[in-house]
Amino acid sequence: MTSKWIAVLSIAAMSLTGWSQSQLQDRFALTADQVAQSVSKRGIEVSGDQVFLLTNVVAKVPDPVLDVLSVEPIGDKWFGGHSGTHSWVKLGCHLPGECLPFYAVVSWPQTPAGRATNKAIAPPAAVKPKKVITMRAGTHATMLMDDDRSHIQIAVISLENGVAGHSIRVTSPDHKQVYVAEVVNASLLRKSY
Repeated sequence: MTSKWIAVLSIAAMSLTGWSQSQLQDRFALTADQVAQSVSKRGIEVSGDQVFLLTNVVAKVPDPVLDVLSVEPIGDKWFGGHSGTHSWVKLGCHLPGECLPFYAVVSWPQTPAGRATNKAIAPPAAVKPKKVITMRAGTHATMLMDDDRSHIQIAVISLENGVAGHSIRVTSPDHKQVYVAEVVNASLLRKSY
């Protein structure tokens, strides 16, 4: 009886060890080189040694497609062993749920005096951040139409993705009327008449 229990317990221990290892492998660490490749795809060549990740960043897939969401300058202060101009770069996975948005610091080397500026080391102004979509196509929302005499609220469905402050096409729930309205937030649009 004892040998049976030893065999059962040893099999259980081996299976738990394998299970815990599989739980650890469903998260993949992102590297500075992956961030550098994403920034380089936006038009400015950056190497992995110019990127400093502030913390360990993980994703659910081994090599996710990263989007540059914003770029903000932080000045010429020495940061992480890199001299030159630095920027906060906010990145996120292209597909929702693969990773959380995160920040990295990118060091842009200063050009020596008398030298022409090379595109490979251009300042971050050349990187245009991707606008974050506020309202997705197919979202049920409310459209407000106001003037001095009336206030009208209409239930609508968005026909396209939209960013706050930009106009998109929306339709009535029965799809008989189409309007162009300005996105206010994820569930509200404004139209003047």
